[in-house]
Amino acid sequence: MGRRRINTTRFGAIEVEDELVLSFVSPILGFDEIQSFVILDHAENSPFKWLQAIESPELAFVITNPTLFGMEYDVTIPPQAVEKLGLTSEEDALVVTIVNIPQDDPSGMTANLLGPIVINQQTRKALQVVLGEGEFSTRTRLLPDNTAGSRPTQVAAADRGE
Repeated sequence: MGRRRINTTRFGAIEVEDELVLSFVSPILGFDEIQSFVILDHAENSPFKWLQAIESPELAFVITNPTLFGMEYDVTIPPQAVEKLGLTSEEDALVVTIVNIPQDDPSGMTANLLGPIVINQQTRKALQVVLGEGEFSTRTRLLPDNTAGSRPTQVAAADRGE
């Protein structure tokens, strides 16, 4: 496979292997024209990664696996999503969530558990799945309200690209 050069606002021009490109079978809600993304590491040992749009240099979402924050997040992928993604085993599915980090209070970061991104790690097909209402929220706090100390805030600020 080849490599492709993509321009990004946050990371400049980068080269990625074609086999790392994710193809969304349906767009992320609100971003109908964007179908190709790549996952980029933020920093070594960071719980965050970037979901960078290939067609739009300025569009990149912070993503994470909420279980890295001690959450129990057991998602049942709807049958129609399993079919669209061509999933044949649970091990092939990677589930991540989009993170919102408020600029004025990084410790108030939240994850969209209601609309996770499901990726078939074998085919590189991806889909945002909207789960049943009431089960999860679009703004679930990743850190407890009483978070004290500077480490989580520093990590969050770094992950916003500051």
